[in-house]
Amino acid sequence: MKAKIFDNLLFKILALLMAVLLWVVVVNIDDAVSYKKISGVKVNLINTDVLTSQDQTIRVEEGTDTVNLTVYARSSVLKSLKAEDFSATADVKKDLLYDNMVKIGVSYVGSLPSSSIQKIEQDRSNVLVSIEKQVTEQFKVTAKYTGEPSDGLVLGSLVPEQSLVEITGPESVVEKIKQVVAEVDITGITGTAVRSCSLKLQNSDGDAIDGTYLDYVGKNEDFEVTATTLSTKLVGISFDVSQAAPEGYGLLSISYKPETVTIAGEKTALTAISNLEIPAEALNPEGKTGSVQNTVDISQYLPTGIQIPKEDDKSIVVTMEIQELETVDYAFAPAQINYDNLPDGLTVDEDESHTLEIPIRGMQHDLAILSMDAVEVHADLSSYRKAGTYTVPVAVTLPDGFSCPSDLTVDVKLEKAD
Repeated sequence: MKAKIFDNLLFKILALLMAVLLWVVVVNIDDAVSYKKISGVKVNLINTDVLTSQDQTIRVEEGTDTVNLTVYARSSVLKSLKAEDFSATADVKKDLLYDNMVKIGVSYVGSLPSSSIQKIEQDRSNVLVSIEKQVTEQFKVTAKYTGEPSDGLVLGSLVPEQSLVEITGPESVVEKIKQVVAEVDITGITGTAVRSCSLKLQNSDGDAIDGTYLDYVGKNEDFEVTATTLSTKLVGISFDVSQAAPEGYGLLSISYKPETVTIAGEKTALTAISNLEIPAEALNPEGKTGSVQNTVDISQYLPTGIQIPKEDDKSIVVTMEIQELETVDYAFAPAQINYDNLPDGLTVDEDESHTLEIPIRGMQHDLAILSMDAVEVHADLSSYRKAGTYTVPVAVTLPDGFSCPSDLTVDVKLEKAD
C-alpha cells in the first residue's frame, strides 16, 4: 500500500502544483486588480491653531478644496468604495509650502483592512491656501420674515435674540459683510412664537457671503427670533385744518385719499379708536399756496402701541386749494353796537357817536354771503363815568373763518340821561 502511495510521487507533486497555479490564475481572472475613480473628496486642514494663535487665519482657495482619486484594488473591493471611505488632510504645521500651499495626504479610513487597497493616486498634490490677518467685527442683526400669520392678524414685531453679533474670520471676507439677516417663517402663527434660523451674511449687493471660514453665533440653525402678532381694525382719518393756510391765506377746499386705514395693535387698545386725528402741522409745513398736493406720513401721529402694518398705507395724498384772503369793510352804525356796562345816569348819543368801520378778512365766497347779523360788536363803557366823547375799544365776535383787527375803537358820545 505504502509503495502505491509513493508510486509516481514526482508526477503527483507536479499535479498538485499545477492545480494550485490554476486556482491562482482563475481567482485573478475573476477578481482581478483594477481601479476606480472617486471624485470630490473634501480636503480638511489640520493643525491650523499654529496660525490662529498668532491672530492669523487660513482658508482654502476656491476650487482647490477637493481632490479626485484613482484607487487600485481587487474588483470585489472596488465595488463598495465611496468618497467617505477616504480622508484627505493638509497639515498646516508640517506641510505648509511657500505660505500659499499645503501638501495633501490621502488615506483609506473605510471598514476593510487597509491592505486591501493597493494604491491611491490623486489628481492634486497640494491645496492652495490664503493666510491673512484674523479680525472680529460686530454687525447689527436685521430680522425678516416669510409667510403670514393667521387670518385677521398681522405681524407686530420681530425681535432677534441678539441685536448685535460678533463675526470672526479672514479680514478680506469680514470686510465684505454689509448686512446680517435673520429670516424666519411666520406662517400661521398667533400671539407670540419663537422661530429658529441660521444667519445669512450679505454683501453690499445683497449677495450671499460664504461663511465657511467665519465663526459666529447663528451659523447653524440655532439663532432664535421672537415674532408677535397684533389684531387689526379699519378706522377713519381726519385732519386739523387750522394751520393749513399761511398767514393771509385761507383753505378753500381739501380732499385726501384714502379716507380710511387699517391699524394694528392690542385688541384692548384698538377698541377705543375709531378715527385717527392728524395734527395741524402735518398738512402744509412749508406754507404753500394755490393748488397744493402733499403726501403726509400719518404713521408718525399714531397713539402709543398702534401701528400701520402695510407700508403703502402710511402715506396719505392730500390735495388743497389755498387762496389769498380778501378784506371787505363793514360799516356798523352806533345803533348796531352793543354798549355794555353803561353807568347809571348816562346815555349814548347815537346821533353824535361815530359809525364803526370794520375790515373783515375771509375767503371771497364766504365774504359774499356773510350777514352783518352774524357779527357782534361790543363796547365796554364801564370806565367812563362822566358825560363826554370817548374813544372806546370794541370787541368783535366773528363766525369761524373770518378775522378782523383786534385794536378797533369807536368814538362814543355820552350824555346825561334825562
